[in-house]
Amino acid sequence: MKIQLDLPQGEHRQLKFDDRHRLRLADSAAGEFISAAVKLANPAPVRVSWLAQWTAPQHWEKFAGNPIYTPALTGWNNWVNGVSIIPLPDGQTYRMYYAGHKGQGIGFAEAAVSEPTQWKDHGGPVLKPRGDNWEGDFINQPRVVKVTDTHWRMYYTGWGFQGAGSPWATGLAESFDGGRTWKRYQDDPIIERGPLGSADDGAAMVPSLLRVGDRWLMWYTSVKVTTNNAQHIHLCLAESPDGIHWTKYEKNPVLTDPLAHEVPRSVISRPYVRHDDGVFRLWYSYGRPGYRIYYAESLDGCEWELSPVAPVLGPSPKPAWDDDIVEYPEVQIVNGEYRLWFCGNGFGSVGYATGKPETSVTLFVRTSAGADWREITRDNQITPTSYLQIKAVLRSSNPKLSPALNSITIE
Repeated sequence: MKIQLDLPQGEHRQLKFDDRHRLRLADSAAGEFISAAVKLANPAPVRVSWLAQWTAPQHWEKFAGNPIYTPALTGWNNWVNGVSIIPLPDGQTYRMYYAGHKGQGIGFAEAAVSEPTQWKDHGGPVLKPRGDNWEGDFINQPRVVKVTDTHWRMYYTGWGFQGAGSPWATGLAESFDGGRTWKRYQDDPIIERGPLGSADDGAAMVPSLLRVGDRWLMWYTSVKVTTNNAQHIHLCLAESPDGIHWTKYEKNPVLTDPLAHEVPRSVISRPYVRHDDGVFRLWYSYGRPGYRIYYAESLDGCEWELSPVAPVLGPSPKPAWDDDIVEYPEVQIVNGEYRLWFCGNGFGSVGYATGKPETSVTLFVRTSAGADWREITRDNQITPTSYLQIKAVLRSSNPKLSPALNSITIE
């Protein structure tokens, strides 16, 4: 049995439908939808699932002790750039991979999940640039993904140099001991620049990767160089069955600057993508001209809807280590708290911020007319009689924001 509730039917209190046929708040801080009663011929345990958007925080509080990680704390390099943070299998520890400057390579530090601002360095690089090929003695922006608890992959950017292959491409290294030692998968890039005239003819680099079901998805930073030498930096998408063999999306780019042709250089770069309860969530660096962190959402990973709050994280008041630019977001969620690590001026130190959602979509159920409503979670199993009714409550504490309820399904 699978029943999708008809959202236009039922009661709507302080709600309206938007142009994407989603229920949103109608100029109020709260509203609710009450479904028509569902009559079940053969009552059996069921689960209720729902698709809701715009429940991630759009406001972040920076840590007063920023920056939390600098080159001085590593002991071996002069840059901490483009961090990738991975929870270890123990559930108690974070590992943060980062890049040094030219010739230094990629290293890591660790912190307790309970103390996300206190990091201890591993003490040196775990992957060094080769210098004799397309990498050009400069690799950075590591993006680490687990295949299993012990088999990890690192997608990194080779910056390249004149006369040495193709700069600004993506390489792959693998680890079979839980990310402590690494070996290149192959000598050549795993993602190469596209042919002249394509959306990524100038670069295919700095990716964010997800495994969704049996699909691997990669959103990567691409550069298109135009005939007048303007540089458009935007996001493209590739898909893979195994994380190694990639097919680029035929309609790339998936996120570009609509005003790109009016300026000599526009930048949409260094994405970080999560997939939570059916929603792709994207934090990215946008520069026009200085970097700020912006946010967007998608249901398919291809078509993106931009947040009405822009940016979601900007520079601090002067003087500060991040009073000019903020960029390179990395996000984790712990017990409902969103944690964001980012870089500031000079791209070489790391700051920290936290956020809590300002919007919510909460579902309730009752199994007889007139009974009390009971809140449900996504893992709840419900045993109804022959009657089932659903209530959804939408709330927002930010007048600029409304959550969106796309669908409710009983199965």
